[in-house]
Amino acid sequence: MEFLHESIALGVDLLILGLCAREYVQYKRTAKVLKAAPQYNIDGDLKSVVERQRDKKIPYAVIRGTVTPIGVPLRSSLVPSVSGVLQIVKLHEHRVTRGFAGFWTEHHKLLHESANEMPFELRNQNHGVEIVDALSAAVLDVDVVYDNYEPSNLSLFDHVFGFFSGVRQRGLQTTEEVLREGSFLTAIGELELDGNTLRMQPSNEGPLFLTTATKSTLIKRFEDAKATTILKLVVCSTISVILVAFIAKKIYRKRKQEREEAKIRDRLETERRERRARSRPHTLSQDQLCVVCSTNPKEIILLPCGHVCLCEDCAQKISVTCPVCRGSIASRAAAFIA
Repeated sequence: MEFLHESIALGVDLLILGLCAREYVQYKRTAKVLKAAPQYNIDGDLKSVVERQRDKKIPYAVIRGTVTPIGVPLRSSLVPSVSGVLQIVKLHEHRVTRGFAGFWTEHHKLLHESANEMPFELRNQNHGVEIVDALSAAVLDVDVVYDNYEPSNLSLFDHVFGFFSGVRQRGLQTTEEVLREGSFLTAIGELELDGNTLRMQPSNEGPLFLTTATKSTLIKRFEDAKATTILKLVVCSTISVILVAFIAKKIYRKRKQEREEAKIRDRLETERRERRARSRPHTLSQDQLCVVCSTNPKEIILLPCGHVCLCEDCAQKISVTCPVCRGSIASRAAAFIA
């Protein structure tokens, strides 16, 4: 309990340090696989290139093309003039909550999310690559085509209830995101030839990307994120070292104080024994001497047997059985012999 606050602070800092280290490893690995990923043009030679690969797959590849629906495109439910291949509608609740310090802070909570998608491909003139499981992409660049915020009309009761409960609703926000038909995207993932159809899908080598950025721009983003994470690691590591040093210093001071107190107790005990030895009578019969050392007088009574047979020094070393009757020793007390 003496180092409780420091230990909690160190534990929290180590947790943050571990999360930052994990984040750094992910950024580093992603940047590495992106740099190694080959980029191909969507043309008539792409099928033959993939066909020559093992299992007719390229584990991680980069292609660029125009989003083209396979069939009738989706129509936006909130903006009918917009069409695309992927639609995401979200409903957020905006609220203010009172914290422990009494301050009100704004938060938003996702209440509902729905997504619709249809088969589509990235095309370049007459050639295309079908995109599989686009919603699982780590980076998915879509356009926000609808964003509406409706403030809440709160009654007096709602204000009073919100004050005591610590939660007040501010309003509801509805957004719609669409991957538009005709968007020019960079896709990064596993490229596979299935029959006569080229497909790009999530890969075991790295995450799936569907982004408007180029490969070099995407690599730069992860390199910048990696540099920022390194700064976080340095800060968290420095804090951890400072906390460990502070705890170690407190432990050292505590141990040093305990050693000094032990030395003082030993010195006082030695002086007490010397004074007691000087005050003892020097002429004693054999019956009055300790049965163990035969030097000091009998001073301690052993209970429950009641034998007075030990001096104070020997009594500190014998605590199990009486040296006279071999009975168990429950307690000891000073004996005053007149």
